[in-house]
Amino acid sequence: MLTIILLIKNKKEQMSIEKQANNLVDKIKETSKNEENNKNKSNLPKNKNEKELLKDKTNNKFGPFLKYPNQNNGYILDLESMDEKELFSKNNIFISFINQRMTKYLQKSLINASKETIDYILDELKGTFREVIKNKNGNYFCSNLIKVSNKINRVKILTELSGFLNEDCTDQFGTYPIQNLIELASGEDEFNLLLISFNDSDKILIPALNANGTFVIQKLIKHIPENLRTQFNNIFVNFVSILARDTYGAYALEKFIQYTKNDQIQKQILNTIMNDFINISTNKNGNYLIQNLLEKWWNNKKGENLKKVINSKFSILSKNVYSYYVCALYIRLSKSDQQKETDKTTINISKKNHK
Repeated sequence: MLTIILLIKNKKEQMSIEKQANNLVDKIKETSKNEENNKNKSNLPKNKNEKELLKDKTNNKFGPFLKYPNQNNGYILDLESMDEKELFSKNNIFISFINQRMTKYLQKSLINASKETIDYILDELKGTFREVIKNKNGNYFCSNLIKVSNKINRVKILTELSGFLNEDCTDQFGTYPIQNLIELASGEDEFNLLLISFNDSDKILIPALNANGTFVIQKLIKHIPENLRTQFNNIFVNFVSILARDTYGAYALEKFIQYTKNDQIQKQILNTIMNDFINISTNKNGNYLIQNLLEKWWNNKKGENLKKVINSKFSILSKNVYSYYVCALYIRLSKSDQQKETDKTTINISKKNHK
């Protein structure tokens, strides 16, 4: 139910930004039409070559001239002739969100934009970032803006988004700029702003079990400093069974186990898995987690604990369509160990005979 509400809410926000952009387009088209009516005939191309040149410019996919919204009823925006402030005005940025070619041109122009221009863009988009990151074209622009922003500017963006990231990261477009913010974060100030949105179980579990949100949770697990992981530790320990049996939650849990340095937390997770081993390993998603952990831990103490459980419940596990694969991996790894021992013995005998 919550997912449906979020989807409806995201759709309304996207419609809002597109409506604003379309209104701007209508105004520019009207202005362009009036200017065209006022033109003197002497200003029109005088020969065929000149007409063809104009046509080539307007049809050029990578050129600075953009006809919008299409070749039949559009108008020309000469982006190359604009200075940076005009190019990155709020009006132009919003128009680009419903024009992929224009978005790409602005993204390319961001690479060489000055610090002053980046500051100007942030001021222009202030109060609209939640809409921008969830727009199908705007998310690309915002991702590139984040990449060229310094720490001060990233903090400005995070301050506006803080408290809503847990919702926005489940959006099919919004997830990408948020992932960029996490990857580029440096220092506790940025991570604290990020974690405000993930300060209770629902705010972590809902994204972790979501197709888009799981990638944000995994990025957080990988990048947040150890001293800020307490809330993640507590939630993942308490919801191991739920995460392990979910398609996307299992990936988040595996990533959590991989990057958690706290031995006590890892032991608690392992104990939960052992206590609920049948339910997890006989689940269509949980069995993959068990296989990955078995392979990863095979030669250490944690692996020994898993082997004991599999041995004791082998007859039950081998009859299930999902846990069967756990048993198959167990047999394969065991045979591999036996083969290594056999090879080692053969080599030792060979060395003795050679002497």
